[in-house]
Amino acid sequence: MKKFSIVTTVVTFLALILGNLVVATNSGDACGETWPVCNGQIFPDLTNYHILIEYSHRLMVPLLAVLTFINAVGAIRNHRKRRSVMILALLSIGMLIFQSAIGGLNVLLGTPPGFTTLDVTFSQVLLLILVLLSYSLHETKIKLDHVSWSTVSMSYRAFLLGFTAYVAQVILGAFFKHSRASNVLLDIPAAEYLITSESIANMIYSLHWVATVVIFVAAWWYVIYATKFKYHKLLAWAYLVTILLNAVVGFVIVVTGNVVLASSIHMIISTVTMVIGGMILGGYWFKLQKRVV
Repeated sequence: MKKFSIVTTVVTFLALILGNLVVATNSGDACGETWPVCNGQIFPDLTNYHILIEYSHRLMVPLLAVLTFINAVGAIRNHRKRRSVMILALLSIGMLIFQSAIGGLNVLLGTPPGFTTLDVTFSQVLLLILVLLSYSLHETKIKLDHVSWSTVSMSYRAFLLGFTAYVAQVILGAFFKHSRASNVLLDIPAAEYLITSESIANMIYSLHWVATVVIFVAAWWYVIYATKFKYHKLLAWAYLVTILLNAVVGFVIVVTGNVVLASSIHMIISTVTMVIGGMILGGYWFKLQKRVV
């Protein structure tokens, strides 16, 4: 069951990458306002790369739905006595339904400015839930003595602070882009705006970078403790590196004027960071156990 859960998580990750490419290449309107078919057709013109990206993403959704449902039912059936598994399995189904409804509504409304923020947010939350669900299926525990438990608990508190700020930053960054506040700040024309005030756009952008500083400090703190404790050392460094890459690519986007390639890379790295963060949380919550003396 654990292997199937990992496969489901990987498929979800790929679906999110496709979704990110849809947004980054402005392909969200390529299939018109008909959903789930494309421009009213089951077999649309795939020579247009916008249609290819958007329709590929739409076709991925039914596969993801089937896998998520089977994964949740299997987890509940085999681990019904474990409360964490039950909660995460039910949350995965609920979040999938909710996120799919948001995605469909976004298309039917013609992708209004700012609305895609909800789609991005709930997609990332679904991915995080599935990562945690995979970890909750672990049967064996790593037992720690009192001193080691205190040390690792301190490191995870630092990580949790930074990761919470990171999730907030992802939502804020998505809103900054999809509300067209980024267009206002970079002086790029857009068909529709939700944010038109330059002062508000600057405020959102500033908050985004303040969150980046908090995230980086917390990530570095976690690396120090993870290296000392020698648990999640590789994940800690991977998390720090992706945080730094996020900041670098974000800066490139501002300098280059939010080009498609830089924006796509930024979204992919953000999704990878979310997976790594979920793995760290899953390891702490479901693989570690305080040794009873």
